[in-house]
Amino acid sequence: MPNELTSFHTFIGERIARGEDSLSPEDVLDLWRDQHPDPAMEDATEAIREALDDFAAGDRGRPIAEFDREFRQRHGLS
Repeated sequence: MPNELTSFHTFIGERIARGEDSLSPEDVLDLWRDQHPDPAMEDATEAIREALDDFAAGDRGRPIAEFDREFRQRHGLS
Protein backbone atom coordinates (compact mmCIF):
# COMPACT_ATOMS: atom_id res chain seq x y z
CA MET A 1 0.00 0.00 0.00
CA PRO A 2 1.49 3.37 -0.96
CA ASN A 3 2.17 5.88 1.76
CA GLU A 4 0.20 9.09 2.00
CA LEU A 5 2.84 11.25 0.30
CA THR A 6 3.06 8.86 -2.65
CA SER A 7 -0.74 8.82 -2.90
CA PHE A 8 -0.83 12.62 -2.80
CA HIS A 9 1.82 12.78 -5.55
CA THR A 10 -0.31 10.47 -7.68
CA PHE A 11 -3.38 12.59 -6.92
CA ILE A 12 -1.59 15.74 -8.11
CA GLY A 13 -0.40 13.95 -11.26
CA GLU A 14 -3.97 12.90 -12.03
CA ARG A 15 -5.18 16.50 -11.68
CA ILE A 16 -2.46 17.72 -14.05
CA ALA A 17 -3.26 14.94 -16.56
CA ARG A 18 -6.91 16.06 -16.55
CA GLY A 19 -5.88 19.58 -17.45
CA GLU A 20 -6.46 20.95 -13.96
CA ASP A 21 -2.96 22.43 -13.89
CA SER A 22 -4.33 25.92 -13.29
CA LEU A 23 -5.31 24.94 -9.75
CA SER A 24 -3.24 26.49 -7.00
CA PRO A 25 -1.37 24.20 -4.58
CA GLU A 26 -3.88 25.23 -1.90
CA ASP A 27 -6.80 24.25 -4.17
CA VAL A 28 -5.29 20.82 -4.81
CA LEU A 29 -4.66 20.34 -1.10
CA ASP A 30 -8.30 21.29 -0.38
CA LEU A 31 -9.48 18.73 -2.94
CA TRP A 32 -7.21 16.09 -1.37
CA ARG A 33 -8.52 16.83 2.10
CA ASP A 34 -12.13 16.68 0.88
CA GLN A 35 -11.51 13.21 -0.57
CA HIS A 36 -9.25 11.96 2.26
CA PRO A 37 -10.69 13.30 5.52
CA ASP A 38 -8.61 13.09 8.68
CA PRO A 39 -10.59 11.27 11.41
CA ALA A 40 -9.15 13.58 14.08
CA MET A 41 -10.42 16.60 12.18
CA GLU A 42 -13.83 14.97 11.78
CA ASP A 43 -14.04 14.53 15.56
CA ALA A 44 -13.06 18.15 16.15
CA THR A 45 -15.53 19.36 13.54
CA GLU A 46 -18.31 17.35 15.17
CA ALA A 47 -17.46 18.78 18.60
CA ILE A 48 -17.60 22.30 17.17
CA ARG A 49 -20.96 21.61 15.52
CA GLU A 50 -22.35 20.30 18.80
CA ALA A 51 -21.10 23.39 20.67
CA LEU A 52 -22.66 25.68 18.06
CA ASP A 53 -25.95 23.79 18.31
CA ASP A 54 -25.85 24.14 22.10
CA PHE A 55 -25.13 27.85 21.75
CA ALA A 56 -28.02 28.29 19.30
CA ALA A 57 -30.26 26.53 21.82
CA GLY A 58 -29.33 29.07 24.49
CA ASP A 59 -26.46 27.31 26.29
CA ARG A 60 -23.82 29.96 26.95
CA GLY A 61 -21.35 27.60 28.61
CA ARG A 62 -19.38 28.49 31.73
CA PRO A 63 -17.67 31.75 32.53
CA ILE A 64 -13.93 31.54 31.80
CA ALA A 65 -13.09 32.54 35.37
CA GLU A 66 -15.02 29.54 36.69
CA PHE A 67 -13.38 27.15 34.23
CA ASP A 68 -9.93 28.60 34.94
CA ARG A 69 -10.34 28.24 38.70
CA GLU A 70 -11.49 24.60 38.42
CA PHE A 71 -8.79 23.74 35.87
CA ARG A 72 -6.05 25.18 38.05
CA GLN A 73 -7.33 23.36 41.13
CA ARG A 74 -7.58 20.06 39.27
CA HIS A 75 -4.03 20.33 37.94
CA GLY A 76 -2.41 21.85 41.01
CA LEU A 77 -1.61 25.17 39.33
CA SER A 78 -1.49 28.50 41.13
